[in-house]
Amino acid sequence: MHAVPVVLSALRWDPQIRGALIVITALAILPGSVYLVLSTDLGAKVGAVVALAGLTGWLTVLSGTWMVFGIGWRGADPTWRAREIITGPLDVATTPAMRGFPHGWTKFKKGDSKAADAQAAADRVLSSSAASQPAKPGEVAKPDPILKQFPSPFRTTSDYVPLDGYTRGGDNQLFTIRRHKFYLLHSPHYTVVQVQPAIVRNAETGAKPEPDFTKPTVTVVQLRDLGNVRVPPFLVMMSSGIIFGICCSSLHRRDKAIMGLRAAAAT
Repeated sequence: MHAVPVVLSALRWDPQIRGALIVITALAILPGSVYLVLSTDLGAKVGAVVALAGLTGWLTVLSGTWMVFGIGWRGADPTWRAREIITGPLDVATTPAMRGFPHGWTKFKKGDSKAADAQAAADRVLSSSAASQPAKPGEVAKPDPILKQFPSPFRTTSDYVPLDGYTRGGDNQLFTIRRHKFYLLHSPHYTVVQVQPAIVRNAETGAKPEPDFTKPTVTVVQLRDLGNVRVPPFLVMMSSGIIFGICCSSLHRRDKAIMGLRAAAAT
């Protein structure tokens, strides 16, 4: 019986068909075998309710664990979303948080990991070659939608030199338990990454690129997208918990009806 998934996993014709066959076979073997045993002892209807209660109860516990630790079936990870790309003076910025820049902003310290993260996200909109690369190995490249409104001003990341980075917002932390941070509300978290066009030099010399201050500075305004890492397991936990409760209530009402009939027969 266990040889069936092995044979199906050897199919290479279509990954979608192959994956569907494996999932269907696994469901037929694992929950199906449990239901087969229960149906022989409890009957088809009661066995189905008991098997469904066990499956949804297990899914409730499993997805609850996934939700707490942010593992398993995950949603979208937090990332930086470019709001606008400004070449030259910042008085044309349309983002409300840019009013009075840099007043109210905190400059990144040298070597700050958050600055490196913001710079890496900015590179994906500043450079057309970086925008065409997938964010993770094996994924399909998805250029940022902001590039339709603000095209990449550079061809490669070597065409510019990073200058400064600034941050604003992202606070309202409630409390921290070890490494886990809990928030009541998140204020909008912005970063500003500024780069300067590099001086064109002979690439064979290996000289470090230097900023060309005769050209206008390019500024990228980014907003932190917190993603929804825990939303999928939360939805599974809630839906499985509801079905589990319905199944348990149905079994409980059945037991009460049977006990009532037995008590009536005894009197």
